[in-house]
Amino acid sequence: MSGSCCFCRRPISLNPVKFVISPKRVELMRPKKVSVRASTVESHGSSNFVHRMERAWLISQQPTPVACSSCDSKGHVECKWCSGTGFFILGDNMLCQVPSRNTTCVICAGKGSACCSDCKGTGYRAKWLGEPPVPT
Repeated sequence: MSGSCCFCRRPISLNPVKFVISPKRVELMRPKKVSVRASTVESHGSSNFVHRMERAWLISQQPTPVACSSCDSKGHVECKWCSGTGFFILGDNMLCQVPSRNTTCVICAGKGSACCSDCKGTGYRAKWLGEPPVPT
């Protein structure tokens, strides 16, 4: 691995000593050995790690989600291809006047609205994501 290196040595054993005092005698108890191992992370590979850990901390400390400002917490937005009519619109002309052709909007399937791309239809966004980008 190029991003990390491990310096393994003989494990360090810790042997704490505990005394148990009973009315008749003093007993000496020794717990099992505990092994400790450590590794280091190189600095050039740790910058992404630090960013991921900070993001994980923000996610774990996240309060309730905030309302999506793109769809006003509805979960859907007006289809920009048909302007909410359910039919294709070219300029000022609506293409629903010819009955022989299927002119329903293929983007929204004639519903007039589409799923909000910022909140994925939930109506809420995680606070750690920040504000959605402003459309240009």
